[in-house]
Amino acid sequence: MAKLKSKELKVPTGKSFMYFILKPIVKFAYRKRPKIINLAGELEKQAIIVSNHSAMSGPPTLELYYPVKTCKWGAHEMFGNHKERTAYMRDILYIKKKHMKPGFATSLKAWILAWLNPFIYKGMKNVPTYTDARLGKTLRVSIKALEQGMSVMVFPENSNEGYFDVLTQFFPGFVMLAERWYALKGKDIPVYPIYISVQKHILVIDKPMYVQDYVKQGLNRYQIAEIYKDKVNDLYFNYVKDADVYDDKKENKALKKAKKSK
Repeated sequence: MAKLKSKELKVPTGKSFMYFILKPIVKFAYRKRPKIINLAGELEKQAIIVSNHSAMSGPPTLELYYPVKTCKWGAHEMFGNHKERTAYMRDILYIKKKHMKPGFATSLKAWILAWLNPFIYKGMKNVPTYTDARLGKTLRVSIKALEQGMSVMVFPENSNEGYFDVLTQFFPGFVMLAERWYALKGKDIPVYPIYISVQKHILVIDKPMYVQDYVKQGLNRYQIAEIYKDKVNDLYFNYVKDADVYDDKKENKALKKAKKSK
């Protein structure tokens, strides 16, 4: 019997009627605008962005406040049916990664958010990622997104033991994407390391780094991924760790007061 062809991924448009309804709720939940520290200057639209996850709050915050349109890599388990999404959210996201206690409340929360998740993921322009040969599908749709002038945002941290301020490992999928772009286009693509702290309401965008610079040094994908991981951690230590919680309303009042006093 002939094997059925797997469905090819498409570049997400972000168009979702349900997300249009849900977006005000998402905006209210993440209504505190982060302070953006941009060390890179004008941002390229065709770029790869590597970020920490900041637990579950990083991706929606970045969707609302990152200054360039992006599509985002997300766990493929969240693209399954409702039962699969519920199990992943309950057992992996909440219990394993966020260290929540098993029980009715955790299961109910997972059940509800698993129902809403497809609309949110579609609105945020997420594409599924894999740890096997199906990653090739993710790379192909990401190349198409880049060709359409959209940046690709990746959350490559190893969060198997939970989400931490200081990242321990980066998986090299984004390095493979940069290599694929170079092979197809004959030019390197900027990769921006960024750090988002939802707790302190700070987003730091670093200057772009280029994968081919490290390939020419003879480094493999895992070594290159570690260099980016260290750079993202540097942003945390230098700009986030000892910073006060940013309050945009308080700062705006201070600016208005300073202008009046001139």
